[in-house]
Amino acid sequence: MSHKCFFIYVGQSDMDYTLASQRDYSLKREPQIGFAYLSAILRQHDVESEILDFTIVPYTEKMLIDYVTKESPIFVGFYAAAALKNRLIKYIKFLRQKFPDLKILIGGPDMYDCESYLKAGADAFCIGEGEKTIIELAEYSKGKIKLEAIKGIAYRENGIIKYTSPRELIVNLDELPIPAWDKFDLNKYCDYHVFDMQQPYTSIMASRGCPFRCGYCVSHRIWANKYRRRSPDHVMREIDYLVLEQNVRYITFQDDIWAWMDDEWAKTICRELIARKYKLKWRCILHPFSFLKSRKEILPMMREAGCTSISTGLQSASKTILRNINRSPEEPEALAELVSIMKKAGILNNTAFIFGLPGETEETIEESIRYALKIRPTFCAFYVLSILPGSDMWFKQKQGPLHGFSDSFIKTKCQEAAKCFYADPRVMLNIFVSIIRTNPMWLLKIFGHSKYFLEISGILKNQSKKK
Repeated sequence: MSHKCFFIYVGQSDMDYTLASQRDYSLKREPQIGFAYLSAILRQHDVESEILDFTIVPYTEKMLIDYVTKESPIFVGFYAAAALKNRLIKYIKFLRQKFPDLKILIGGPDMYDCESYLKAGADAFCIGEGEKTIIELAEYSKGKIKLEAIKGIAYRENGIIKYTSPRELIVNLDELPIPAWDKFDLNKYCDYHVFDMQQPYTSIMASRGCPFRCGYCVSHRIWANKYRRRSPDHVMREIDYLVLEQNVRYITFQDDIWAWMDDEWAKTICRELIARKYKLKWRCILHPFSFLKSRKEILPMMREAGCTSISTGLQSASKTILRNINRSPEEPEALAELVSIMKKAGILNNTAFIFGLPGETEETIEESIRYALKIRPTFCAFYVLSILPGSDMWFKQKQGPLHGFSDSFIKTKCQEAAKCFYADPRVMLNIFVSIIRTNPMWLLKIFGHSKYFLEISGILKNQSKKK
């Protein structure tokens, strides 16, 4: 007998870390990779899934009631992250009230606050990697096993939060099936922050984990301080499927760092893409130290293979602050060289900064602004520090404030920094030339979204309230 489940993504409710007043999903929406993997795994175990993405269809409470009533899923699964929490908890409470016997499962990076979701009415929270755990949670939902027998979860019993023993990570990622991308209409996903983005669009992951322990991040805790990478053959199998079966034209690699410490892996992927001659473009994230000894060779290869944009996160140009967040004080110099080589290779770059990190002063903020104007990447993003549950800063803030500024002051500084950067005529000329060369039709697409782009560029001030 075949069974069915729902995976639900509710969309963000918190945008306080950005300069935008609200998330514009018509400009950027990405399919949930985790749901695609879980759906593929469950399919192997005779459980079909349906993915309800609120960024595509704004499901009302009545629509959810009708769906659950009609389909009688063995469970509904939600993705949990700090920026989704308020909205997600509302839906958990709603479903629990309407369907007392419905199995509600949660997973995602907000595992350090799993208590909030369990108290709202969820049955279990999957901690860490979910592909093995979901098989057993499906068996629980069928009434075949009990929660206490399942590794890697938290659940509530008689009002007490209980944790089972940790779930071992998957050693060989090539054992995983290709994600169930057929569950999505990839023509409805996009990222118009990228000038030459084309649809169908999706994102993939070639690796899991991060070798670093940045103080503001939780990736090292989610992935148990392990960094694992799929083989080039396995990655290319997925890309082949996406291009040949789903007609995908643009891919975003969601790896924390693409091809870290493995030049040959990067070269192999590039060679395979060049040999296939697909009409495919892609982008990824690099670290300031990526390809230190071979960047002049690898970056042009990446461009030939279809890479048009690379994101980098420096967070601060201050060596003191970089040390405070477990980063290297040598990163600004390394990033300056990396951005210069990207420009020569014809690859666009977006560099991110975070204001409000431990030890932040007005002087360190100005230092970061000067640095951004000096290296002049294609884009700069300036974010307000968002303290994620489970990060080192989440623990440290319990001992006292990280700096002496209010959140509203930090947000104002982010707006000033963005305005200063994008007011530079050289920056705007470079952006305009890039648009005309790659996709002039992009200007028509974003014409009706001028408020959003004016906010993230610091020209229009976000009036949302913040203490």
